[in-house]
Amino acid sequence: MYLFDSHCHIDKIFNYFLFKNINDFLLFLKKKKIKYILSVSVNIKNFFSVFSMLSYVKQDIIKLSCGIHPLYIKNIKKDDLYYLKKIILLKNVIAIGECGLDYNNINNNYIKNMQIKIFIKHLFLSDKYKKPCIIHSRVSWLDTFNVIKKFNILNFGAVLHCFSYSDKNILYKFLDLGLYISLSGLITFDNSYLLQKIIKYIPLDRLLIETDSPYLTPIPYRNKKNDPSKIIFIIKKISLLKRINFNFILKICYNNFIKLFKI
Repeated sequence: MYLFDSHCHIDKIFNYFLFKNINDFLLFLKKKKIKYILSVSVNIKNFFSVFSMLSYVKQDIIKLSCGIHPLYIKNIKKDDLYYLKKIILLKNVIAIGECGLDYNNINNNYIKNMQIKIFIKHLFLSDKYKKPCIIHSRVSWLDTFNVIKKFNILNFGAVLHCFSYSDKNILYKFLDLGLYISLSGLITFDNSYLLQKIIKYIPLDRLLIETDSPYLTPIPYRNKKNDPSKIIFIIKKISLLKRINFNFILKICYNNFIKLFKI
């Protein structure tokens, strides 16, 4: 069975690793038996940087997504949403995002309202173009929930990436809306025991896995840079917590990935 990574940032990976070029990186992925990775952009400039990098090679491993991350909306430009609409139509762009809400260390209501406004625009685009939405939610679960519930997620699909809420009632609210739940290296951290406790409540048919690399490196490589090959340590932790075979978890998550992103 091949590995996959449903959420990473390849331009940042390039900044941290000594890959000579994109072909060197693709060779690394093949050696690690990684069939697909989804490279997620956090703003328009970021997307074009990745898109340009990939334009020199013929490959089918790296899929793309584009959105405006909530922490980047202060720098949003007038034409960004116009370009986002054009980008969505590109062949290798299989999703919209990451987008959403991030209230960590933010007490400014104007900024919060701006995040909500841009988040809603992303969801409208997902609904219009029927491409799944990759949602970022940090210290903002209630507003995230209230925005999402205005849409019929089943019309286009969505995933709450890097799930970090340790209350099973919050988890159930998002599941009831039809979202997939994606787990990252966070679940391997020693201080994530509360999050680990609710993993048993995530239905297998809604489960996804990601590295969010080069960030959130899982144990036993904590404090080192992350890459898509380390997805195996996330699967191992889920396997342990759910008491389900590693290969079965991998197969289920892979099938969920293919289904949601229509690969």
